[in-house]
Amino acid sequence: MDKNKKISKSKYVAGLQCLKYLWYLINDPQAIPPYDEVTQFIFQQGHDVGNLAKSMFPGGIDIEFGKDINAELARARELTNLVGSIDNSRRAGSTATRARVALFEPAFTYKNAFARADILEPTGTDAWNIIEVKSASSIKEVNKHDISLQKYCYEGAGLKIDKCYLMYLNRDFIKDGPVIDPHRFFIKEDVTAEAEILKEGVEENINIMLDAISRTACPETRIGKNCYNPYDCPLKQICWSHLPKNNVFELYKGKESACYFYQNGILEISEINELSMLTPTQLMQYRAIKENNVYIDRDKIRRFLGKLQYPLYLLDFETFATAIPLFDGLKPYQAVPFQFSCHILNDCDSEPQNLNFLADGTDDPRVEFLENLKKALGYEGNGGSRETRDWRSLSSQCENPDSYPGDNSGNGPGDNPDNSRDKNPRGSILVYYESFEKNILKKLAEAYPQNTWWLEDAISRIVDMYEPFGNFYYYSSKQKGSASLKNVLPVFSSQGYDSLEIQNGQVASLRYLNIVFLKGEKEPDTAQIEKIRKNLLDYCGLDTGGMIYILRELYKIS
Repeated sequence: MDKNKKISKSKYVAGLQCLKYLWYLINDPQAIPPYDEVTQFIFQQGHDVGNLAKSMFPGGIDIEFGKDINAELARARELTNLVGSIDNSRRAGSTATRARVALFEPAFTYKNAFARADILEPTGTDAWNIIEVKSASSIKEVNKHDISLQKYCYEGAGLKIDKCYLMYLNRDFIKDGPVIDPHRFFIKEDVTAEAEILKEGVEENINIMLDAISRTACPETRIGKNCYNPYDCPLKQICWSHLPKNNVFELYKGKESACYFYQNGILEISEINELSMLTPTQLMQYRAIKENNVYIDRDKIRRFLGKLQYPLYLLDFETFATAIPLFDGLKPYQAVPFQFSCHILNDCDSEPQNLNFLADGTDDPRVEFLENLKKALGYEGNGGSRETRDWRSLSSQCENPDSYPGDNSGNGPGDNPDNSRDKNPRGSILVYYESFEKNILKKLAEAYPQNTWWLEDAISRIVDMYEPFGNFYYYSSKQKGSASLKNVLPVFSSQGYDSLEIQNGQVASLRYLNIVFLKGEKEPDTAQIEKIRKNLLDYCGLDTGGMIYILRELYKIS
């Protein structure tokens, strides 16, 4: 065991989750996949939140780090009035020699522990409070382990610690004005008692970690809950590479069961012999794989399709969310819609028309989003620019286009000639995973109550295409245990997201934020901005265009 190695709070948390991951962090960091842009953005959000928290302590001192660790340690001891060796503790009456102020990220070491508290707050005449700032709106158990290491390290270094606090976001905070009041934005929770209890195990945990990282070979750790709890492990693609097709971790909503089966030597779903442990949907999944068949409940698919009223509006939103709200009326991490795609079908086999919107400029995008959505869904004439894409040519005709309600009014999709509230547009609004779009529409109605009449009507028209897949009216093993649109679309079409520059909603929101709000000091590249805007349109357009493929195939198999 190398007694010179130090375990920082980030490595301590990593070691608690997985010793194998900790070993890689220390001994082979290059083998760990680099952080993707979404993870880097999350880190940046944490940095922004941390800076806001510091504003609660005017006169506080930022301790520069990253250049000379010994100078950093000495500076922290000087500012806390610690002198001499660690064993000599504190000088009596030290408060007379230096005014005590809040310190930001002061470094201390004790035995094999190393810690930088986010904020060290002076209290009383000679004590300090540790404040750990989190950019989340709730506390995890791992956060208490984090602060227990800090308490262990700081007290061991000679500091008198009074209280330990976790400071996190107040989910009920609403931005009102250009300046964020940090005292309203944060909640500070006393976790001193929990930290004290957990501190008792810190030294033993560190010794276990030191033993693991001192080995020449990486310790073997079986995959299980530790791969995703409390955080998704970056080594997952390495550790899970041996899993076969249709493995137990693809069980639909079955992480707990998957861990049990894997620990008992069962890797493939078809090998499961304790069928009583499976949910009804998992049992359907098991049978589809075991019998090498696609599971189809045609009656339920027909009933689902019978809900649809034409003209049909296939709708998808893209949103962004930031820890610190950008606009008045927003809460931390409240989703802000900035883009939609709406494909409109007069009947199942008609040529789709596409209305899309992508916000521009640094104003709150919700106002313009609402104006364009109102038009797209037929509540205000036919306004807006229409982009037609020939999705029809890529899909088969419906077997019986007369078997469902059509539009015989003679009006175009979404037309409402007299634009009155008494004659709202007809036609279902088809979305994928309705709770998302419904929640966005409800929040918009709260923020802009003058739009409540048509937003509530739009919500009443929504039908969820997730239903036949989330409820297993249809299941193919190609879905890999998922009912998400990203997994369902490739089952029915050669179309997919792999060829797109933007392949998921998180990246879409980040790319939008980068070109609109996070430009930095450099003038943005106009050509790059236009490219990203096109990529955003392609991504959101495939969400709604892809639903057309799926819809037509459902008609065929029903």
